Amino acid sequence: MRLLNNLTRISNFFVKRRNELFTRQFWSTVARVARERFDFFNRVSQEEFMNNLRQIERRPWNLHIELTNICNAKCIFCAYPFQSRKKMVMNSSVFSKALDNYCSMGGGELMLQSCVGDPLLVPDLIQFIKTSRSRPEITKIAIITNGINMDKTGIEKLLHSGITDISISTGPWDEDLYKLIYQTNEYQRVVQNVTKLLKMNSEAGKPVRIKICFRSNLTMKKTLELPDYQNVRAFPHEVEFNVDFDTWLGEIRQENLMDGMSIRPLSRLEKEPCYWLYDGPIVFVDGKVGLCGCRDFNAQSELVIGNIIESNLLDLWQSEKTRNLRQRFTDGNFPDICKKCTTYANLDLYRSKRGVSRAELVKEWSESRANSGQL
Repeated sequence: MRLLNNLTRISNFFVKRRNELFTRQFWSTVARVARERFDFFNRVSQEEFMNNLRQIERRPWNLHIELTNICNAKCIFCAYPFQSRKKMVMNSSVFSKALDNYCSMGGGELMLQSCVGDPLLVPDLIQFIKTSRSRPEITKIAIITNGINMDKTGIEKLLHSGITDISISTGPWDEDLYKLIYQTNEYQRVVQNVTKLLKMNSEAGKPVRIKICFRSNLTMKKTLELPDYQNVRAFPHEVEFNVDFDTWLGEIRQENLMDGMSIRPLSRLEKEPCYWLYDGPIVFVDGKVGLCGCRDFNAQSELVIGNIIESNLLDLWQSEKTRNLRQRFTDGNFPDICKKCTTYANLDLYRSKRGVSRAELVKEWSESRANSGQL
């Protein structure tokens, strides 16, 4: 099943983008996906794979904190308009407890990103980032944003806040297409904000890794050839590209999208946990803790394992409920939310040298904490 899923993903990728087979952008994407997803040439033994999982079960590799579930766009590919939970900004006490719990277990990478919201709408975002950066346990701080509110947040402040990674989710840089896909009239503001961010980052010596993530109805080649994008192409940044999208548990259908965009097929679930269950938990805006920061947009699925206001983050990660959820995949008794998902990914990462590196870092933390009596 695992081999079939991998081959299916590859074949679907080639079929959907067959019109781009002879472009440099296509093969650059193929190389990136192959490195990140499949890594065939760096496989480890089954024993090493199981050891990697045991180490990650001791503590999460990273932590996602949803600072808000409010957004200022209504993208045609996103479930934000279908969200039923209360829209709010995270209380500073919830953030502080999540950060303290994470640092007490050794810290690591911190993702200040929302499931369906934009972190730039958080009034105290810069302070949250600075507070996180002041903790030596935190190695990386990343956000994903549509860039609309970047000027109000303060581009220079953001760039020098201590953040390490900024991903910009945006439509093709054509005003009419952008409006149709992102359902907002803020196109010129986005272009100006991202242009200024890239220029200032370049002048400062590239302290922040910046990625422009195009959600487009055009081919990669046509998207990257749009005149407005040419004005920033020379500034250092990475590019990610999407033309196929998730259903968000059935809320988004093909008729919601534009020609050139497509819905992914339902995932073939394997009898091993999804990658997310061995990555890191998400602390939702109200303090709930879940194992899926990818598609649980109402934070009410079976993958919610507790609340950080009432519990310790590490206890939740090591809890019987978390273990049972992983076991349900092995038993073929998949959670309902997962049955509707198109983004399931198996644990192949932990069958690679990259997975070994993660496990070794976690083991190093565990041993140092045990020796100091903190574990």
